[in-house]
Amino acid sequence: MNVHLVPILLTGIVFFTVAYIIETILKYRLRSRIVASGLTDERFIKGLFSSRADNKASSLKWGLILLFAGIGLIVLEYVPYEYDSPLPYGIEGTFIALGFLIYFFIVNGKRIRQTHTEHSSTERDF
Repeated sequence: MNVHLVPILLTGIVFFTVAYIIETILKYRLRSRIVASGLTDERFIKGLFSSRADNKASSLKWGLILLFAGIGLIVLEYVPYEYDSPLPYGIEGTFIALGFLIYFFIVNGKRIRQTHTEHSSTERDF
């Protein structure tokens, strides 16, 4: 592994670990305060604390990201580059970003179609 990459990766891992721990502690404190206040509306509590992993499109997102990351690695096998070149990072980053973009367009396309069908059905009711 590149010697200059290790400190960057280590800093990122430490930062995200600390951020996750702080987020977990703050969510716990908020939940405790809500329960202590006597708020019992189920929909509000579920909506407030729904995990990002509960998202229906989460599997699609990670599937596309991993698919395009794999395609990027396959492409790197056939592209000649120098050992110290940043080209592999750029190619891999581009393919991962392409996976995110395709996910974004798929999810937003579904939302636009749902909104369009909801508006057209309400217009017919009037």
